[in-house]
Amino acid sequence: MKVLVLIAGVLDPKWPVQIADAGLHERSPDRLILSPFDEAALEMALALGDADPSTSISAIVAGPAGASKLARTVAAFNVPVATIQVSNWWDQNVVAAALSSVATDADLILIGREFGDCDDGVVPSLVAARLERPLFVRAQAIRGRNVMRESVSAEEWLTLDRRLIVSVTNDRRTRLRKPLMKNVMQARQATINELPAYDAESSAELVAVRVLAGCRSPADCHFVIGSPDEQAERLAEMLA
Repeated sequence: MKVLVLIAGVLDPKWPVQIADAGLHERSPDRLILSPFDEAALEMALALGDADPSTSISAIVAGPAGASKLARTVAAFNVPVATIQVSNWWDQNVVAAALSSVATDADLILIGREFGDCDDGVVPSLVAARLERPLFVRAQAIRGRNVMRESVSAEEWLTLDRRLIVSVTNDRRTRLRKPLMKNVMQARQATINELPAYDAESSAELVAVRVLAGCRSPADCHFVIGSPDEQAERLAEMLA
């Protein structure tokens, strides 16, 4: 089985967000790290390899030009990885089209439930629609060739016996393992293949961007202390 992991990366929170001329944030390639969803998808692929050594695992990092640093993080797990530069990152249709163009050969595609810094969660669905494949969403754990998600009070298990796309959410059962030090050292020297950039115009036009980071609406906050009776009295005064 050929398994492909699609990696988006997110901006490292240790660095301030840089704003580009268009008003969008800069996805600086040297400041991208694996998101929790990327890590969970990668760990699920590695677990499949553990269960069946004949499994072929590869990964593609979708990002700005020069995203080799993030790709080397993936390569440290002894996973062949390539990068693809995607334009108009804010347009999920463009992102899905780019991913679909390089994922046609995979039997199983693993992708984080949230792809990148956006919280829309629609990229996996768009990729599945473009490739006309079934989609299993919010996978949380894997056992052998079966993946699981929790739904209300039940567990739903699916056998990976067909060409499929699985969106993976972060879960304590899919925490990414630590890479071997020898693989980390090899990854630092590895040549990262760059796929042809996917440059497509968006079907919609982004006419304005307003920066919200650090500009949330102010709100008063009060700490209510004392005995339960004193706290209740204080709350009654505040709500009167």
